[in-house]
Amino acid sequence: MKQSRPPLVRMYFLDEQLRNNKYPNCTSVASYFEVHRKTIQRDVEYLRDMLRAPIEYDKKKKGYFYRENWLFLPSAFLEQDEAEALKATKKVLSQYRGTPYYNEVSRALDKVMQYLPGTLGESELFSIYSFEQPAGTHDVSHHFITLEDAIRQRLKVHVAYDAHSSGAVTERTIHPFRLHYSHGAQTWYLVAHCELRKDIRTFVVSRIKKLQLQKTHFNIPADFSVDEFLSKTFDQVVGETEQTVSVRFSAYQAPWIKERQWHPSQQITEHDDGCIAVHFRVSGLDAIKRWVMRYGKEAEVLEPQELRDMVRSEVQEMGVVYG
Repeated sequence: MKQSRPPLVRMYFLDEQLRNNKYPNCTSVASYFEVHRKTIQRDVEYLRDMLRAPIEYDKKKKGYFYRENWLFLPSAFLEQDEAEALKATKKVLSQYRGTPYYNEVSRALDKVMQYLPGTLGESELFSIYSFEQPAGTHDVSHHFITLEDAIRQRLKVHVAYDAHSSGAVTERTIHPFRLHYSHGAQTWYLVAHCELRKDIRTFVVSRIKKLQLQKTHFNIPADFSVDEFLSKTFDQVVGETEQTVSVRFSAYQAPWIKERQWHPSQQITEHDDGCIAVHFRVSGLDAIKRWVMRYGKEAEVLEPQELRDMVRSEVQEMGVVYG
């Protein structure tokens, strides 16, 4: 029965009627919900007096209306800690300035926050939390509408891409599968099939110099999983084959290494002397080499031999530079 519905349902109904300029009144809404007219009157008063809804009555049309735009977020239905957590979200969001949808989400939060209860104001919350702004983050939002459309409709895209490895801008047609943000690299990537390389690659979105949506559709291979593909990368670098990587860290460095999950496949072996060995199943040894070398003499590659040779060669070249 309609009269068994809670007050929140009635207030949502009132808000919808007001937002669509239906000019509801207490009599018509009471009849719809099969409740007393005074019940609806109390709902209207609650919306206007407690939630600060800009409700007024039009005598000519014999109904209520909003005198200005208003967001119906009944703060009374949020606990104080929930409201303050939502306020803190604004600060969390600040670290993603310049990324897709930042402006839209920020504006939405501003609209919501003005109706939230809580003892902490926005400025006080911002003095409690702080986040490091990602260094060198590029604003790539101008590419996202086209890439989203391409992924959603499975349409090919022609791009001019600046491949740092070759030092040249090359044009190619790609089949975009997914946009992926890497917190470690602080970069947006595009997972796509590259017709030029005839393989699935990751592209740094900020290096796409131009792109044009094509009218030709593509199919994602039935045996391909984007999630599985990403799980085999390290810092989004993809190699030819997946292999086991093992790195030993000194007793000094071990506590810091154990604090983080560096890769989904990560396993750690602890030794009596305090050293640890970290094991991954990944492809893309260049990224692993750069990661290992961050720790200098505190890290030693155990396997594969190819990676040991890569690090040894790099160290020898560094010796020439600093010799």
